[in-house]
This record gives sequence, structure tokens and C-alpha cells, in this order.
Amino acid sequence: MNNEQTSKMKPWVTSQGPVPASANDLKKAAAINELLTEPAAILPQQETDPILPFEIGIFEQFSGRLQPKIARIRLRRAVAAYAAAKNYLLACAQPDAMRHDIAGRPTSPVSADDRMAAQLRVTEIRRQRKLQADMAGGTPDIDIGGTQQD
Repeated sequence: MNNEQTSKMKPWVTSQGPVPASANDLKKAAAINELLTEPAAILPQQETDPILPFEIGIFEQFSGRLQPKIARIRLRRAVAAYAAAKNYLLACAQPDAMRHDIAGRPTSPVSADDRMAAQLRVTEIRRQRKLQADMAGGTPDIDIGGTQQD
């Protein structure tokens, strides 16, 4: 998106409700949990579980549970892949989005700046997927809430 498009975008005012985990989200969550000595409750275990935005600094909480002899960079990459996913960004973009600790407890609201950044990225991902689908002659997978599945 260019700056003109970004400046015209208004913050979402209506929440779409909890964003359920997709199969792709579950794979990314499992990749994180495999590196830990105990699973993190903030991560979804099944497709009906909601995606929960991480609190700022949660990487240190994950690092505290890192299995011996596992490089922190592996954990950092797994967490980054999860947090870059469309459904995670969609969860962060909701007007009522709350950040959560590693136990899954809400800690603070997602800031307006972080919500807008997530909203812009979700919009860009949707635009790219629509363009790819149009070029391929198909349509992207759309769920009931109008969000594309990962």
C-alpha cells in the first residue's frame, strides 16, 4: 500500500469477534510448543481456539521455557512466523483486541497504532491473495466472517 492509501484507511470500529485458529495457525503454534519445556496456554490447540495477541515482551517468557540445547534464534523464528500470520494480525486489528501473557490471561489493550498496523497488513494480505486468485482464474477461500483462511 502506498502512503495515500494508508492515510485514507480508517480504523475498524466493529469487532469481528474472536478469530479462530486455522490448521496453518495450529502448525505454527505446535512449532513453538515443540521448542518449549511446557506448552504455552496462549497458543491455540484446536481450530475452535481463538488467536490471542501476545503481550509486548512475551518472547522472554517463551525463552524461559526453551528446551536445553535449542538455539533462541529457532524460537524467535517460530514466534515471528506465528505473529506474521494473517489470523494473528486480524486478531490484533480488532477494536477490542487485548494482549495476553503466556498463560493466556489478558494484560492490556492492543494500542491504536498496533491495531492500525495490523489492519493495514491484513488488508494488504487480502489484496495480494485476491490478485493471485484473479490471476489464477479462481477465488480465494473465504470463511463466513469474510476473512481468508491461511
